[in-house]
Amino acid sequence: MEYVAFGDESGTTGSDRCYGIGLLCVRKDTLQIFNERVQKLKDKYGIVGELKWSKIKNSAGQANICIELLAMVLKNSCCFHSIVVVKNIYNNWQTDRELAFYQTYTMLVKNVAKQIKSDVEVIIDQKIDKYKKNDEVTGIVANNMLARAGMKKLVKSVTMHDSKHHLGLQVVDILTGAVNSGYLKYLNPRLELSVAKELAFERMAALLGWDVFHYDTFPNKDFNIWHFPQEMRAMPGSKSIRPDYSVPLVKREELSL
Repeated sequence: MEYVAFGDESGTTGSDRCYGIGLLCVRKDTLQIFNERVQKLKDKYGIVGELKWSKIKNSAGQANICIELLAMVLKNSCCFHSIVVVKNIYNNWQTDRELAFYQTYTMLVKNVAKQIKSDVEVIIDQKIDKYKKNDEVTGIVANNMLARAGMKKLVKSVTMHDSKHHLGLQVVDILTGAVNSGYLKYLNPRLELSVAKELAFERMAALLGWDVFHYDTFPNKDFNIWHFPQEMRAMPGSKSIRPDYSVPLVKREELSL
């Protein structure tokens, strides 16, 4: 069995206190079905152009596509793995941000391959870097880490692509943005985001069986949130995933309450 893993990040620029990286793994033999389902959701909610967490602003449809995408990933032959990094505790971030970022990306790629135990082609969203081969090096180092752990070199490639051409990159943008923003709200309880994001958080947490969207799960092979560095592990807690698909979608009138 082979997988394609779509990767994106959130919060690396600006003054955000943490950044997140997510990898959405889709079985290659189900990729066409996955793309069809995502496109149907985009059509249902009238989403024009790319799906992006930054575009989730002030409509019920924008909140609901986030909820429905999470439900789709939980129900189907996909898995989502993420790492949320608290910048002021991650020492490497203080010296070389680009190097530190790809070190955490590499750890995530390695752990995903270790969990799925299958060949994986990694497609990550385009970034403008000082070093032009960060994607290639990420795959090489991840494979070396797997080999040192006595495993096969499962990462077949890591390449950068334009998210306009991959619905998987758009879905992982939504999931990674939500996970990172959820932890930002834990780190700064006074932080308020757009009304659609706040409603999406509430329902996405309930969909996972949680009261708030702040927890880590590491390790979990299907839906994984890993708080990093180690000092942030289980802050504010670790919880298992108990999906509740009865969670209602957002109604238009809720945005004006």
